[in-house]
Amino acid sequence: MATWTLSSIRSKIRTIIGRDSIDEYPNSDLDTRINRFYQLILPAELKLQKNHVFYEFFTTPNQAWYEFDDESYTNIEPPCYINQYVLSYYQEPYLFESSSEPNINANTELRPWTGDGSTTTFTTTVSNKIMPGTFIATDNTETFIDTTETYTTSDVSITGSLGGNATINYSTGAISVSFATAPTSGQTIYVSMIQFVPSRPQSVLFYENRFKFYPVPDTTYRFKCKAYKVPTALSTADSRPELDEWGPMIAYGVSREIHADNGEMDAYMEVSALYKEQLDYCMRRTHEQLSQMIIKPRF
Repeated sequence: MATWTLSSIRSKIRTIIGRDSIDEYPNSDLDTRINRFYQLILPAELKLQKNHVFYEFFTTPNQAWYEFDDESYTNIEPPCYINQYVLSYYQEPYLFESSSEPNINANTELRPWTGDGSTTTFTTTVSNKIMPGTFIATDNTETFIDTTETYTTSDVSITGSLGGNATINYSTGAISVSFATAPTSGQTIYVSMIQFVPSRPQSVLFYENRFKFYPVPDTTYRFKCKAYKVPTALSTADSRPELDEWGPMIAYGVSREIHADNGEMDAYMEVSALYKEQLDYCMRRTHEQLSQMIIKPRF
């Protein structure tokens, strides 16, 4: 059976664009274009069942946020699962934050201390765990803002806006704030943060290319949802696309980009028609597969 390799894709592209000489268009430049199309453009154009896979990772206790691996996967799709339990899925932060009781982003606002004009260090302990990146303390002169996003059981050090130092412990709730200059007598010192009680997550937000769970995981869970896998780069002359039928489509897709970059718009239009024809051929497998599905009503 005939196969399409990186070498044969190069040859077809050279035939289409009319540039047979390696000196005119080096293989290294052509390979860069081929892989850019194959990994960045093709996944957006071609939604094949073959690339429709589960995206999985394991949670960390007390960690709410998790980065999405957008170099290897694309197009997250619900439903999402945590240890096979279905999660409520959100892409709108407002809906996510307002859907749970108590409110996910309900700040704890405290006024635990009052300045006396001489004391610079103040301490207290709150009852629950502190969400990373949510702590703020101020006497309206110097402000301490936590910018850490990763949960840790070690003390987190925060430098104040005027050079003071604060330490907080997300796990124990211990707080110590040392101002560079003692707050004036009678000055209220304000503290705010988000506290949380970890548990098995019930909902997940996908936003800013990250997942956020609520409640915050209390232990290690397997998270799973559907996504499309990005193909692995073609690195050697003998490398083959995941399906051989993709070969002509890749060649036509790269060729039309080269024509466009060189202002050869008539050639671009001609090659675009051939590219779309190949795209339709490649999608038929998925269309046939989906045609066998019976849509279940939502009632």
